[in-house]
Amino acid sequence: MAGSPPPLRQTETDAFIVLHRGVVVDERYFNGMTAEMQHMWQSVSKSLVSCVAGNLVESGHLDPDESIVTYVPELRSSAYGDARLRHLFDMQVGIDFSEDYEDPDSDVSVLDRLYGARPPASPDEPGSTYEFAVRTTKQGTHGARFSYVSLNINVLGWVMERASGLRLPELIRREVWGKLGAEHEAYMALDGAGSAQAEGGFCSSLRDLARLGQAICDEGRFNESQVVPQAWLEDIRHNGDRAAFAREETDGVMHDGAYRSCFWVSHEPDHTAVMGLGIYGQMLYVNPEARVVVAKFSTQARPDDPEAFRVEYALCEGLAATLAD
Repeated sequence: MAGSPPPLRQTETDAFIVLHRGVVVDERYFNGMTAEMQHMWQSVSKSLVSCVAGNLVESGHLDPDESIVTYVPELRSSAYGDARLRHLFDMQVGIDFSEDYEDPDSDVSVLDRLYGARPPASPDEPGSTYEFAVRTTKQGTHGARFSYVSLNINVLGWVMERASGLRLPELIRREVWGKLGAEHEAYMALDGAGSAQAEGGFCSSLRDLARLGQAICDEGRFNESQVVPQAWLEDIRHNGDRAAFAREETDGVMHDGAYRSCFWVSHEPDHTAVMGLGIYGQMLYVNPEARVVVAKFSTQARPDDPEAFRVEYALCEGLAATLAD
């Protein structure tokens, strides 16, 4: 990465693109990455799933205030048995779950093993993410606190499949991806039972991730198509539970932050930044006021590095301020 800006070197960037008013103003590739190559989004995938869900809500197939078991009765005896879809969207499910990416015995590491990112640990582990969800137990009260649990979005994917009658990859293609005029093929990781890894398994080229960001920036529209409902995006920008977020997230990077419908939201004094974030440095940054979109793929040494995110967020905010002026 010789000659690249220090923030890109410091955050172990593989690919980086900046759009202003829909025009590419910077695009760079490192570490053998090219414009045609796919890269895993990790948890930015959650934000894509949210965009698909927004369409299902608008069409009446999903109700965020409905009970999860209305759609998936198999979850009645699990941690999700008395939770609502809104608890999934906003990461407010009361569940006994460890989201420690560096602990091979954590619950989130089980998800990795289910789709082959880690070798199997024992023969009695669940055979699919859906079986894993059925086995979960409740801890605390739903809606009481922000608690980031990746399994929640796999459950959301299960709900979406039941509500629509389609598998999640086909839903993504029909509701969002097919409307973006994607430049390259995209892929979705599956677990051993063929269930899509909604929480982190989507893979695409950098430019196609930026296309999604541009649609979000333009009130859900791209190439004259309404890709994401405008009302869904407005709800994300304005209706997150800031108090619940503040009680749990104290790194101080995001101003008056919130987590709403699988997006991270920073309510800055003069603008609102909406982000999809994934471990190892995946990022989609959208600043509608500045008309700026930044997409970034990385291969960072640590899955969750607060200092790297601090640098990335400052870079995006600085670019938005400069381009807006």
